[in-house]
Amino acid sequence: MNRHVEQVYDWVRRVGAWANRSETWRVILAVVVGLLLLQAIAALMFVPAALLVFVAFATAVFFFGRAWLGEFSLLMRMDDDIFPGRSDKLIWAILLIVVPPVGLYLFRSYRLAHWPETKPVSPVQDLF
Repeated sequence: MNRHVEQVYDWVRRVGAWANRSETWRVILAVVVGLLLLQAIAALMFVPAALLVFVAFATAVFFFGRAWLGEFSLLMRMDDDIFPGRSDKLIWAILLIVVPPVGLYLFRSYRLAHWPETKPVSPVQDLF
């Protein structure tokens, strides 16, 4: 039994690592496909649709929480001198805490406009 728990833990760890390094649209696509498969299995087993709604809601809350935590920890790691105003970091933190969905959307938009993410460049393979 312990071996099965370790296998499940290893699988969850691998899926988490994939989700961390994947683009957002791929993770969302994987969740949608998983929900469709879950719905098909639930229909075959005559499970109520409330289970599917609960799983979809829990998945959305999980991914929102991960995104919020990532943005908030990034904000806290940034130096105060990066922001143009005196209290900008405090205002962003309050906005993220008080109105999480709006704050997350606005801070991510602000961050990507001012500090765009760069995709990692793969090293050139030696062809000879």
